[in-house]
Amino acid sequence: MANLNKNDGNGVFSEHFAFQSHALVNFVGGGGKTSLIQRLMEEYCDEGPVLSTTTTRIHPPDPSEGMVILSSDNLTLLKLMVDRIGRCCPSNAAKLTVTRHHISPTLLRGVPADFVNDFDRALFPIILNEADGAAGFSIKMPKKSEPVLMENADYLVPVIGMDCLYRRIGPEVVFRWKQFMECFPAREEAQMTPDLAAEILMHAEGVCRGWKAGTKIIPFINKVDGPSQDSAAIDLANSIMRNKSFPVERVVFGSVLKSRVSSIASPQTNGHSTNH
Repeated sequence: MANLNKNDGNGVFSEHFAFQSHALVNFVGGGGKTSLIQRLMEEYCDEGPVLSTTTTRIHPPDPSEGMVILSSDNLTLLKLMVDRIGRCCPSNAAKLTVTRHHISPTLLRGVPADFVNDFDRALFPIILNEADGAAGFSIKMPKKSEPVLMENADYLVPVIGMDCLYRRIGPEVVFRWKQFMECFPAREEAQMTPDLAAEILMHAEGVCRGWKAGTKIIPFINKVDGPSQDSAAIDLANSIMRNKSFPVERVVFGSVLKSRVSSIASPQTNGHSTNH
């Protein structure tokens, strides 16, 4: 039986992901990547300046206390500014979002996949990278150029939203519909069951494409807004852990919006119950 770590209120997401110190984490998929990244930035910034990047393109984050956006097409200068902040303000609870210059007033361009290779990661409690986009959808199949994973990452977090489950599959449910139909031609208008959602999320040509051995995969199921959804989330988590394409020992699920989080580990791992 899978090991369930439960927490229904005032969720501390960093405790369930349990990333190692100074880790580099790629986030892919749909259903709330940006919100999850911002929540983790809030939790980790007490340990020092937290760095978030994107290798795709993002909307400028909402301003909040301690948020700093550094944006420049001069990558040498951009790296220098980030390095100076890390060295000069090691105890500052700053949240840094680093991108290239804007494409439009509402879109910031991503940095190259090797952007943090020369950084001293010890300067930052964690580095969080958004590696693809989903246009607000909760599940997607990537196009051939996606995702753009930041190099030498320690973790990969594929994200999916619970609200895609039990809906009739169509272009209003799955982002990149053409790519989906190429991989799942017989599934049009089928119901999005937990098994099928897991098959899409963990497909060999899906959002985890480009994964390298040694990078730990910790999926996140978002929009599990209340206890009534936990059973379906656990079904989806178990389906994800049974996938044949990528190694997954643990799945985190919950709701960034509702600040609730739990995690479930496969029977082969040594899980322990936590309550907060």
